[in-house]
Amino acid sequence: MQARSALAPDSVDSAHPIDPAALQQAVDAHLPSVAPPQQEPQTIGRLKVRAAEVKDFRAEPPTLFEKKTFAGTAPKRLLFIGDIHGSVKELNLLLCKLKFKRGEDQVVLVGDLVAKGPESVAVVRRARQINAWCVRGNHDDRVIRWREFLDGPGKALSQTELKDLDKSKGLPYDDFKLSGDHYKIARDLSPDDITWMKAFPTIMTLPSPFSEWVVVHGGLDASKPLLKQDAEDVMVTRNIASGGPTSSRDEGQAWFELWADKMKGLSQDNSTSETNFNELHYNKIIYGHDAGRNLQLHPLTKGLDSRCVYGGQLTAFILPGENTVSVTCPNYDGGDAAKDRRRRRRGTIPSAYAEPMYTLEQ
Repeated sequence: MQARSALAPDSVDSAHPIDPAALQQAVDAHLPSVAPPQQEPQTIGRLKVRAAEVKDFRAEPPTLFEKKTFAGTAPKRLLFIGDIHGSVKELNLLLCKLKFKRGEDQVVLVGDLVAKGPESVAVVRRARQINAWCVRGNHDDRVIRWREFLDGPGKALSQTELKDLDKSKGLPYDDFKLSGDHYKIARDLSPDDITWMKAFPTIMTLPSPFSEWVVVHGGLDASKPLLKQDAEDVMVTRNIASGGPTSSRDEGQAWFELWADKMKGLSQDNSTSETNFNELHYNKIIYGHDAGRNLQLHPLTKGLDSRCVYGGQLTAFILPGENTVSVTCPNYDGGDAAKDRRRRRRGTIPSAYAEPMYTLEQ
Protein backbone atom coordinates (compact mmCIF):
# COMPACT_ATOMS: atom_id res chain seq x y z
CA MET A 1 0.00 0.00 0.00
CA GLN A 2 1.30 3.48 -0.92
CA ALA A 3 2.05 5.68 2.06
CA ARG A 4 -0.08 8.80 2.43
CA SER A 5 1.51 12.20 2.28
CA ALA A 6 1.48 14.10 5.53
CA LEU A 7 0.02 17.04 3.60
CA ALA A 8 -2.70 15.11 1.93
CA PRO A 9 -6.14 16.64 2.42
CA ASP A 10 -7.58 13.55 3.96
CA SER A 11 -4.88 13.72 6.66
CA VAL A 12 -6.68 16.66 8.25
CA ASP A 13 -8.96 15.82 11.08
CA SER A 14 -12.40 16.41 9.68
CA ALA A 15 -13.66 17.18 13.15
CA HIS A 16 -11.44 20.33 13.31
CA PRO A 17 -11.58 22.06 9.91
CA ILE A 18 -9.05 24.93 9.23
CA ASP A 19 -10.34 28.53 9.42
CA PRO A 20 -8.66 30.40 6.50
CA ALA A 21 -8.86 33.75 8.28
CA ALA A 22 -7.22 32.37 11.41
CA LEU A 23 -4.52 30.75 9.32
CA GLN A 24 -3.73 34.07 7.57
CA GLN A 25 -3.61 35.85 10.92
CA ALA A 26 -1.13 33.29 12.26
CA VAL A 27 1.07 33.67 9.19
CA ASP A 28 0.99 37.50 9.37
CA ALA A 29 2.04 37.40 13.04
CA HIS A 30 5.30 35.69 12.10
CA LEU A 31 6.19 38.01 9.16
CA PRO A 32 8.26 41.19 9.70
CA SER A 33 6.23 44.38 9.46
CA VAL A 34 6.85 46.56 6.40
CA ALA A 35 6.10 50.30 6.60
CA PRO A 36 4.24 51.82 3.66
CA PRO A 37 6.54 53.72 1.28
CA GLN A 38 6.96 57.44 2.09
CA GLN A 39 7.31 60.14 -0.52
CA GLU A 40 10.77 61.72 -0.50
CA PRO A 41 10.77 65.52 0.07
CA GLN A 42 11.61 67.52 -3.02
CA THR A 43 15.29 68.43 -2.97
CA ILE A 44 17.42 70.72 -5.07
CA GLY A 45 21.05 71.72 -5.21
CA ARG A 46 24.35 70.00 -4.78
CA LEU A 47 23.75 69.48 -1.05
CA LYS A 48 20.15 68.35 -1.50
CA VAL A 49 18.57 71.39 0.10
CA ARG A 50 14.87 70.85 0.55
CA ALA A 51 12.73 73.06 -1.66
CA ALA A 52 10.56 73.91 1.33
CA GLU A 53 13.64 75.08 3.24
CA VAL A 54 14.40 77.53 0.44
CA LYS A 55 10.86 78.84 0.07
CA ASP A 56 10.28 79.12 3.82
CA PHE A 57 13.58 80.86 4.62
CA ARG A 58 13.23 84.10 6.59
CA ALA A 59 16.06 86.50 7.41
CA GLU A 60 16.60 87.94 10.85
CA PRO A 61 14.21 90.88 11.44
CA PRO A 62 15.80 94.33 11.66
CA THR A 63 16.39 96.08 14.97
CA LEU A 64 13.48 98.44 15.60
CA PHE A 65 15.10 101.09 17.78
CA GLU A 66 18.57 102.35 18.70
CA LYS A 67 19.49 105.26 20.94
CA LYS A 68 22.84 106.63 19.82
CA THR A 69 25.54 108.04 22.12
CA PHE A 70 28.70 110.01 21.47
CA ALA A 71 31.95 108.35 22.51
CA GLY A 72 33.32 111.66 23.80
CA THR A 73 32.28 115.25 23.33
CA ALA A 74 29.51 115.97 20.87
CA PRO A 75 30.63 116.74 17.30
CA LYS A 76 30.35 120.29 16.03
CA ARG A 77 27.92 119.25 13.31
CA LEU A 78 25.57 116.44 12.38
CA LEU A 79 25.36 115.99 8.61
CA PHE A 80 22.22 114.10 7.55
CA ILE A 81 22.37 112.84 3.98
CA GLY A 82 19.44 111.60 1.90
CA ASP A 83 19.07 108.45 -0.20
CA ILE A 84 22.40 107.82 -1.97
CA HIS A 85 21.45 104.71 -3.98
CA GLY A 86 24.97 103.75 -5.01
CA SER A 87 26.01 107.24 -6.13
CA VAL A 88 29.46 107.28 -4.56
CA LYS A 89 30.79 110.04 -6.82
CA GLU A 90 28.01 112.37 -5.69
CA LEU A 91 28.50 111.37 -2.05
CA ASN A 92 32.17 112.31 -2.27
CA LEU A 93 31.30 115.61 -3.98
CA LEU A 94 28.80 116.42 -1.25
CA LEU A 95 31.28 115.63 1.52
CA CYS A 96 33.77 117.95 -0.16
CA LYS A 97 31.19 120.70 -0.50
CA LEU A 98 30.31 120.29 3.18
CA LYS A 99 34.04 120.46 4.06
CA PHE A 100 33.55 117.31 6.08
CA LYS A 101 36.10 116.79 8.84
CA ARG A 102 36.29 113.51 10.66
CA GLY A 103 36.30 114.07 14.41
CA GLU A 104 34.38 117.32 14.07
CA ASP A 105 31.41 116.09 12.02
CA GLN A 106 29.15 113.07 12.38
CA VAL A 107 27.51 111.86 9.17
CA VAL A 108 24.04 110.29 9.51
CA LEU A 109 22.57 108.46 6.49
CA VAL A 110 18.79 108.10 6.23
CA GLY A 111 18.92 104.73 4.46
CA ASP A 112 18.97 103.29 0.95
CA LEU A 113 22.72 103.45 0.55
CA VAL A 114 22.47 100.82 -2.17
CA ALA A 115 20.75 99.83 -5.46
CA LYS A 116 19.76 101.75 -8.59
CA GLY A 117 23.02 103.74 -8.84
CA PRO A 118 26.37 102.46 -10.18
CA GLU A 119 28.55 101.94 -7.08
CA SER A 120 26.60 100.47 -4.15
CA VAL A 121 29.50 98.54 -2.62
CA ALA A 122 31.67 101.65 -2.83
CA VAL A 123 29.02 103.68 -0.97
CA VAL A 124 28.91 101.09 1.83
CA ARG A 125 32.69 101.12 2.18
CA ARG A 126 32.89 104.92 2.06
CA ALA A 127 30.23 105.14 4.77
CA ARG A 128 32.15 102.67 6.91
CA GLN A 129 35.36 104.63 6.31
CA ILE A 130 33.87 107.85 7.68
CA ASN A 131 32.11 106.03 10.54
CA ALA A 132 28.66 107.11 9.38
CA TRP A 133 25.55 106.31 11.39
CA CYS A 134 22.77 104.76 9.31
CA VAL A 135 19.17 103.63 9.52
CA ARG A 136 17.98 100.72 7.40
CA GLY A 137 16.19 101.54 4.17
CA ASN A 138 14.01 99.15 2.20
CA HIS A 139 16.72 98.61 -0.45
CA ASP A 140 19.36 98.02 2.22
CA ASP A 141 16.98 95.53 3.79
CA ARG A 142 16.50 93.60 0.54
CA VAL A 143 20.26 93.30 0.06
CA ILE A 144 20.68 92.09 3.65
CA ARG A 145 17.95 89.48 3.20
CA TRP A 146 19.52 88.28 -0.06
CA ARG A 147 22.92 87.91 1.62
CA GLU A 148 21.49 85.99 4.59
CA PHE A 149 19.76 83.64 2.16
CA LEU A 150 22.94 83.17 0.10
CA ASP A 151 24.89 82.44 3.28
CA GLY A 152 22.16 80.00 4.36
CA PRO A 153 20.15 77.58 2.21
CA GLY A 154 21.12 79.43 -0.97
CA LYS A 155 24.76 78.51 -0.46
CA ALA A 156 24.13 75.03 -1.85
CA LEU A 157 22.50 76.26 -5.05
CA SER A 158 24.16 76.79 -8.40
CA GLN A 159 23.43 79.78 -10.62
CA THR A 160 21.28 77.56 -12.85
CA GLU A 161 19.29 76.33 -9.88
CA LEU A 162 18.76 79.88 -8.65
CA LYS A 163 17.52 80.86 -12.10
CA ASP A 164 15.08 77.95 -12.10
CA LEU A 165 13.80 79.01 -8.69
CA ASP A 166 13.47 82.58 -9.89
CA LYS A 167 11.37 81.48 -12.88
CA SER A 168 9.17 79.19 -10.77
CA LYS A 169 8.73 81.77 -7.99
CA GLY A 170 10.46 79.42 -5.61
CA LEU A 171 12.70 82.03 -3.98
CA PRO A 172 11.86 82.94 -0.36
CA TYR A 173 10.69 86.54 -0.94
CA ASP A 174 8.46 88.01 -3.63
CA ASP A 175 10.90 90.90 -4.14
CA PHE A 176 13.85 88.57 -4.87
CA LYS A 177 14.81 88.87 -8.55
CA LEU A 178 18.08 87.60 -9.98
CA SER A 179 17.89 90.31 -12.62
CA GLY A 180 17.81 93.08 -10.00
CA ASP A 181 20.68 95.00 -8.42
CA HIS A 182 20.18 93.56 -4.98
CA TYR A 183 21.34 90.01 -5.72
CA LYS A 184 24.65 91.13 -7.24
CA ILE A 185 25.26 93.70 -4.48
CA ALA A 186 24.59 91.05 -1.83
CA ARG A 187 27.18 88.75 -3.44
CA ASP A 188 29.78 91.51 -3.78
CA LEU A 189 29.65 92.83 -0.22
CA SER A 190 32.31 91.50 2.14
CA PRO A 191 31.37 89.73 5.39
CA ASP A 192 32.40 92.87 7.30
CA ASP A 193 30.23 95.04 5.02
CA ILE A 194 27.14 92.93 5.60
CA THR A 195 27.72 92.63 9.35
CA TRP A 196 27.92 96.42 9.53
CA MET A 197 24.71 96.83 7.52
CA LYS A 198 22.78 94.27 9.55
CA ALA A 199 23.23 96.47 12.61
CA PHE A 200 21.25 99.34 11.03
CA PRO A 201 18.15 100.06 13.14
CA THR A 202 14.91 101.25 11.59
CA ILE A 203 14.50 104.05 14.17
CA MET A 204 17.44 106.02 15.54
CA THR A 205 17.32 108.63 18.30
CA LEU A 206 20.22 111.00 18.84
CA PRO A 207 22.22 112.12 21.88
CA SER A 208 22.11 115.55 23.47
CA PRO A 209 22.17 118.31 22.26
CA PHE A 210 20.26 116.78 19.31
CA SER A 211 17.99 114.50 21.34
CA GLU A 212 14.68 115.88 20.03
CA TRP A 213 15.52 114.47 16.58
CA VAL A 214 14.61 111.01 15.31
CA VAL A 215 15.91 109.40 12.08
CA VAL A 216 13.94 106.88 10.00
CA HIS A 217 13.99 105.87 6.36
CA GLY A 218 10.29 105.87 5.47
CA GLY A 219 7.87 107.25 8.02
CA LEU A 220 6.09 106.78 11.33
CA ASP A 221 2.54 105.90 12.30
CA ALA A 222 1.38 108.84 14.41
CA SER A 223 -1.17 106.63 16.20
CA LYS A 224 1.61 104.61 17.87
CA PRO A 225 4.48 105.53 20.22
CA LEU A 226 8.00 105.02 18.89
CA LEU A 227 8.58 101.67 20.57
CA LYS A 228 5.30 100.29 19.22
CA GLN A 229 6.07 101.01 15.55
CA ASP A 230 6.38 98.14 13.09
CA ALA A 231 9.95 97.87 11.75
CA GLU A 232 8.82 96.79 8.27
CA ASP A 233 6.38 99.72 8.03
CA VAL A 234 8.97 102.25 9.18
CA MET A 235 11.15 101.41 6.18
CA VAL A 236 8.43 101.94 3.54
CA THR A 237 5.72 104.26 4.89
CA ARG A 238 4.75 107.28 2.82
CA ASN A 239 1.09 107.67 3.73
CA ILE A 240 -1.35 106.51 6.38
CA ALA A 241 -4.50 104.98 4.87
CA SER A 242 -7.62 103.55 6.51
CA GLY A 243 -5.88 100.17 6.79
CA GLY A 244 -2.71 101.64 8.30
CA PRO A 245 0.71 102.64 6.89
CA THR A 246 1.24 102.27 3.15
CA SER A 247 4.03 102.96 0.67
CA SER A 248 1.51 104.42 -1.77
CA ARG A 249 1.08 108.19 -2.13
CA ASP A 250 -2.35 107.65 -3.69
CA GLU A 251 -4.06 106.37 -0.55
CA GLY A 252 -4.77 108.19 2.69
CA GLN A 253 -2.75 111.16 3.94
CA ALA A 254 0.97 111.91 4.11
CA TRP A 255 2.34 110.50 7.35
CA PHE A 256 4.27 113.70 8.15
CA GLU A 257 1.06 115.75 8.07
CA LEU A 258 -0.54 113.41 10.60
CA TRP A 259 2.63 113.55 12.67
CA ALA A 260 2.45 117.38 12.79
CA ASP A 261 -1.21 117.16 13.85
CA LYS A 262 -0.30 114.73 16.63
CA MET A 263 2.50 116.94 17.98
CA LYS A 264 0.18 119.94 17.94
CA GLY A 265 -2.41 117.99 19.92
CA LEU A 266 0.12 116.71 22.44
CA SER A 267 1.50 120.20 23.01
CA GLN A 268 -1.99 121.31 24.03
CA ASP A 269 -2.50 118.29 26.29
CA ASN A 270 -1.84 118.92 29.96
CA SER A 271 -1.16 115.25 30.65
CA THR A 272 2.20 114.54 32.29
CA SER A 273 2.24 110.83 31.46
CA GLU A 274 5.54 109.25 30.47
CA THR A 275 4.15 108.41 27.02
CA ASN A 276 3.12 112.00 26.44
CA PHE A 277 6.52 113.28 27.57
CA ASN A 278 8.45 110.86 25.35
CA GLU A 279 6.36 111.60 22.28
CA LEU A 280 6.79 115.33 22.78
CA HIS A 281 10.50 114.94 23.41
CA TYR A 282 11.15 112.97 20.21
CA ASN A 283 9.13 115.23 18.00
CA LYS A 284 11.33 116.10 14.99
CA ILE A 285 11.82 113.49 12.29
CA ILE A 286 14.43 113.25 9.52
CA TYR A 287 13.65 110.74 6.78
CA GLY A 288 14.16 109.74 3.14
CA HIS A 289 12.40 107.29 0.78
CA ASP A 290 9.89 109.72 -0.77
CA ALA A 291 11.55 110.79 -4.04
CA GLY A 292 8.14 111.42 -5.56
CA ARG A 293 7.61 114.36 -3.21
CA ASN A 294 11.23 115.51 -3.53
CA LEU A 295 12.83 117.60 -0.79
CA GLN A 296 10.34 118.23 2.04
CA LEU A 297 11.36 120.70 4.75
CA HIS A 298 8.59 121.24 7.31
CA PRO A 299 8.91 122.54 10.89
CA LEU A 300 8.84 119.06 12.47
CA THR A 301 9.83 116.79 9.58
CA LYS A 302 12.67 116.93 7.05
CA GLY A 303 12.41 114.69 3.99
CA LEU A 304 15.81 114.43 2.30
CA ASP A 305 15.18 112.20 -0.73
CA SER A 306 15.77 114.78 -3.47
CA ARG A 307 15.83 112.28 -6.37
CA CYS A 308 19.60 111.81 -6.54
CA VAL A 309 19.47 108.67 -8.66
CA TYR A 310 16.88 110.16 -11.04
CA GLY A 311 18.85 113.22 -12.08
CA GLY A 312 17.90 115.35 -9.08
CA GLN A 313 20.19 116.22 -6.17
CA LEU A 314 21.88 114.58 -3.21
CA THR A 315 21.04 116.69 -0.18
CA ALA A 316 22.52 117.15 3.28
CA PHE A 317 20.66 118.70 6.23
CA ILE A 318 22.94 120.26 8.85
CA LEU A 319 22.51 120.59 12.60
CA PRO A 320 22.82 122.98 14.27
CA GLY A 321 21.40 125.65 12.00
CA GLU A 322 18.98 123.53 9.92
CA ASN A 323 20.69 124.47 6.66
CA THR A 324 20.83 122.32 3.52
CA VAL A 325 23.60 121.71 0.99
CA SER A 326 23.11 119.80 -2.27
CA VAL A 327 25.00 118.54 -5.31
CA THR A 328 23.49 117.76 -8.70
CA CYS A 329 23.28 114.12 -9.77
CA PRO A 330 23.07 112.49 -13.21
CA ASN A 331 20.10 110.34 -14.12
CA TYR A 332 21.30 106.82 -13.37
CA ASP A 333 17.88 105.49 -14.34
CA GLY A 334 18.39 105.90 -18.10
CA GLY A 335 20.50 107.29 -20.93
CA ASP A 336 24.30 107.35 -20.97
CA ALA A 337 24.48 107.08 -17.18
CA ALA A 338 22.61 103.78 -17.34
CA LYS A 339 25.11 102.53 -19.93
CA ASP A 340 27.98 103.48 -17.61
CA ARG A 341 26.19 101.64 -14.83
CA ARG A 342 26.02 98.45 -16.88
CA ARG A 343 29.68 98.83 -17.88
CA ARG A 344 30.71 99.17 -14.24
CA ARG A 345 28.85 95.97 -13.44
CA ARG A 346 30.84 94.19 -16.15
CA GLY A 347 34.04 95.71 -14.82
CA THR A 348 34.88 97.56 -18.04
CA ILE A 349 35.25 101.00 -16.44
CA PRO A 350 36.94 101.77 -13.11
CA SER A 351 35.15 102.09 -9.81
CA ALA A 352 34.84 105.60 -8.40
CA TYR A 353 35.73 104.15 -5.03
CA ALA A 354 38.74 102.18 -6.23
CA GLU A 355 40.15 105.31 -7.89
CA PRO A 356 39.00 108.30 -5.81
CA MET A 357 38.60 111.51 -7.79
CA TYR A 358 38.25 113.85 -4.82
CA THR A 359 40.44 114.87 -1.94
CA LEU A 360 38.63 114.27 1.32
CA GLU A 361 39.64 114.91 4.89
CA GLN A 362 39.83 111.42 6.43
